[in-house]
Amino acid sequence: RRTSLRIISMKRLWPLAFAFLIALAVCALAVAAAGQSPFVAARALIDGAVGSRERWAESLAKTIPLLFTGLGVLVAFRAGFFNIGAEGQFLVGALAASAVATRTPASWPLVLVSGAIAGSLWALIAGFLKTARGAPEIITTIMLNYIALATVQFAVSGPLQERARTQPQTDVFPLRAQLPALINGTNCHIGLVIAIACAGACWWLLFRTESGFTMRAVGSNPLASRAMKISSSTRSLQAVAIAGALSGIAGAAEIAGATRQMGLGGFGYGYTAIAVALLAGLNPLYAIPSALLFGMLSAGGGAMERSANVPAVTSYIVVGVLVFFAAVAPRLKVEKTP
Repeated sequence: RRTSLRIISMKRLWPLAFAFLIALAVCALAVAAAGQSPFVAARALIDGAVGSRERWAESLAKTIPLLFTGLGVLVAFRAGFFNIGAEGQFLVGALAASAVATRTPASWPLVLVSGAIAGSLWALIAGFLKTARGAPEIITTIMLNYIALATVQFAVSGPLQERARTQPQTDVFPLRAQLPALINGTNCHIGLVIAIACAGACWWLLFRTESGFTMRAVGSNPLASRAMKISSSTRSLQAVAIAGALSGIAGAAEIAGATRQMGLGGFGYGYTAIAVALLAGLNPLYAIPSALLFGMLSAGGGAMERSANVPAVTSYIVVGVLVFFAAVAPRLKVEKTP
């Protein structure tokens, strides 16, 4: 049995590279069918993602919430809890961070902590409904997403609305509550370092601790886990709490580091996080390049729409095809050891 840390596995990279090439080919066909040049669109996509220091920074800024929420999804999935509620946990974390930042003298570390606590508690609602009443988490987490969005819309139009009362949004965060920038003059902030550290911590938890082993055991074989006297409810709730905390931090970091105030709309990171986790094979370390890829596609898609007159959503054809091949490729099955 191999116990060494395998950061790069060629057996996993080759199918991913092949799937990515197919995804690009399908995207090129879609662009051509729309009457645009695939080469112009591809150049605009790449230039928008990595064409300059500022665009690299934007890609990294998009990566931060995707990595946090992707980790939240994969930790829950590993424990057999199909967490479709990362978006709701993200929104609740962002809302809690907004309340702490605009209504208290707290600094940014406490803003992140408040987001983590809120996201964790929100996720545990679905966790308790499953363990206590057997409610399917796919349904409850989706419902909680809509409740979270409605709660945000109420809060920014009422109790947390800006003091000027002109727009349905919060006040801009004070400087003490804003995350320090990693690249000056951009939205790339210290949350990137925290997210990468969380990826390493999640890997260590899942593959180098007894708690992580029992979580994976519950997720992969509940019957065997019960025979081993492992409390599936306890381990499932632990994983759900961690998953919610990670998604809550994502929301807090996005608000405190990028937008710096909360508005009405949803963000969509929690849904893309499912694709990030699946493409990573539910491995926290692989989630880092997976989230970066999605961040680059998100940043480059906007530039492609502006400069090549190709709808930004076209870039998500790459996402869809890529996730499809990642899901069906036999070599991308979840491994028992990282």
